[in-house]
Amino acid sequence: MRWAINGQVKRCVTAFALLAFATVLAEPVRGQFHVCELRALSRTGGQQGTEFDLDVVAGDRLNEISALVFSNPGITAEQRTAAALPFSDQLVGLSGKFRVRVDPSVPPGAYEARVSGRHGLSNPRIFLVTSAPSQLVGAVSHDPQVPTELPVGGFVNASCTVAQRDWYRFELGETADVRIGILAMRVDSRMIGQLKVFDSEGHSLAVARGSDEFDPTISLAKLPAGQYSIMLHDFLYRGGSEFPYQLIVDVGPVQSGSSLSPFSPGDGKDEKAVGQLPVILLPPSVTIPSKQVSLADAVQPSAIQRLTLPTANSWWFPADQSGQVFEFGAKKGERISVDVIADRVGQPSDAKLFVQRIEPQNDAEPKYHAVAQADDSFKVGSEPLSLLTKDPVALWTATHDADYRLIVHDMDVGEMLAKRQAFQLKIGAPVPRFDLVAYPAFPNKDVKQCRGFGSKLFRGGTEAICVIAVRHDGWTGPIKLTLEGLPDGVTANEVVIAASQHETQITLEASEDAKATDFTVVVNGVSDDGKMRVAATPVTQVWGRGAGRDFVQSRVNADLMFHVSDQDLSPITIRIGDDKVAQAKKTATLAVPVSLNRRDGASEPCVLRARNLPPGVKIADVTVAKDKNEGQLDVQVSDKALPGTYSLWLQVETKLKVKPNVQALERAQAYRKHLQTLHDDPAQTTQLDSIKAAIVAADKKVEAAKAEAKEQQLTVYLPSPNLTIQVVDP
Repeated sequence: MRWAINGQVKRCVTAFALLAFATVLAEPVRGQFHVCELRALSRTGGQQGTEFDLDVVAGDRLNEISALVFSNPGITAEQRTAAALPFSDQLVGLSGKFRVRVDPSVPPGAYEARVSGRHGLSNPRIFLVTSAPSQLVGAVSHDPQVPTELPVGGFVNASCTVAQRDWYRFELGETADVRIGILAMRVDSRMIGQLKVFDSEGHSLAVARGSDEFDPTISLAKLPAGQYSIMLHDFLYRGGSEFPYQLIVDVGPVQSGSSLSPFSPGDGKDEKAVGQLPVILLPPSVTIPSKQVSLADAVQPSAIQRLTLPTANSWWFPADQSGQVFEFGAKKGERISVDVIADRVGQPSDAKLFVQRIEPQNDAEPKYHAVAQADDSFKVGSEPLSLLTKDPVALWTATHDADYRLIVHDMDVGEMLAKRQAFQLKIGAPVPRFDLVAYPAFPNKDVKQCRGFGSKLFRGGTEAICVIAVRHDGWTGPIKLTLEGLPDGVTANEVVIAASQHETQITLEASEDAKATDFTVVVNGVSDDGKMRVAATPVTQVWGRGAGRDFVQSRVNADLMFHVSDQDLSPITIRIGDDKVAQAKKTATLAVPVSLNRRDGASEPCVLRARNLPPGVKIADVTVAKDKNEGQLDVQVSDKALPGTYSLWLQVETKLKVKPNVQALERAQAYRKHLQTLHDDPAQTTQLDSIKAAIVAADKKVEAAKAEAKEQQLTVYLPSPNLTIQVVDP
């Protein structure tokens, strides 16, 4: 059995270069609004029908975390509390510490957890629910002579230790088939798993290595009764709370619902459970024609496999690493789409395809005429999210009434990650269509600077969603984007992805009187004729650059969630145009007004940079001086601009002064005032010493709260509301 993986496997890397950066961890990008970021929890899973403690152990701006929210309502969390403060009846909530209960009715699978508190709603992290036992191991042995005892058939939650190897031992009472695996990438870990199995004499039986997007597994058939040891570690010997893993030893015949299949225990039957993640988490998987792609029934084709179109079957890549040949007939002028699906469903492969027309020859070998070829495909998106895949896709037209042959090669012939790979081959008439991917836009001038981050939409402020469109089988045309699920007080203009574009950004705007709420939105795309309607697949950034990995790691997630904060009023509100579609004539310049509503803390100049401009349209950067609230965009349209409707937005860079948490200071001062009242009350004479001690402690908390509430100057990058223009001929 194989597990689905996330993203493209990056295998051609110099080990020495990786080790040189093994201890370099991602530093948070400073200078943005204070929004919480979740990087790690104390455990990454739990069993149905159990309760356990779960703590927030890594992240940024995680003070005053009071809630833990799961994507399935059957997984609940209650904040743990400490004793009340002296002379107070109210229990003190422990920030980031919870008691979690998993209802027995929650289907096994992968869900998501977010934390919520003073600094908004965090990004999600994967949380596994299993039918088998799931236990947390606080301290794992690094001594091969005294390994940690490992239960068979259960899940062990642990984390890697820097420059150490973890050792486990399990026992078989009788001969059995055994499968051993690490879940690392599949639980949002930085870990690149290295796994090795030994017998009781210390002889190595098998070894497997993962990658940034591939978790290693080992299958051992008919393993005799006895004791066995498992050694595992991060391939780069990194460690810490950001390197969690789950280890599983499964014994017996492979069955649907095996404990080695935690994401889809019922062979995909439970995927529609509330909040459950899909089996395949790779962002490029959204380009798969049928989302239910299984390679479990892959077979070994004959030397030359004859096909009848349309076809959609699964095959093994040849064991001898040669090309696999398929033949089929086609009529002249017939349009044919060919799609090889392997990398997108977790196979560490790099397929390439060639299409040739067969010209028979009397008493001689036929001649082969090149018709089409394809390698990597879906070259859309960029930093921080590229949908490039190593799966080839070809759209071509038959040149003759003839037989054609298709050759599929796996260009990656290594066996380090997996000894054999499978693929699905889909051939048939093209189906013009589009898919959409949506993810929260990280606020930074440099688009490469991105990581997992949360949401805190200020009243009077903005946040944004990036949307990428993938066009299939020759489909062209504009896509109208709207948002579903916006609460009262939050709005977003309709946005258009023009026929010549592949991505855009939608801006969320909160009114000054918006109520505090968490909300989930769905991005819907509609074709210009209204016949095609597509909901965008949500994606989250899991890791930014760092820890020796110079790329952003992303995955499909359950939903797009945002948080409106009623404790924060944005220091500045941006308006652009009048929310109407403005006509821009070719060879002319369109003037668009910009206005700013400045509040306390927003007195510095604002630089406005236009983004998502179509070809032939230019807008120079505009600076609104510190003593001004008005500006103007000059939209210059050349004669080469294509007529059509286009949506754009402005990135506004400015310096703002903010007080991160004045509420904490107010609470600390109120408690200190309460103690002073008791101190001055003659009736409290008998408790005076205790009151004085409480005052000393309260004074320290007030000083700490003052530091947290101290005014800071931040450089921020704010998205403006969207502006839509219509380019027309003069």
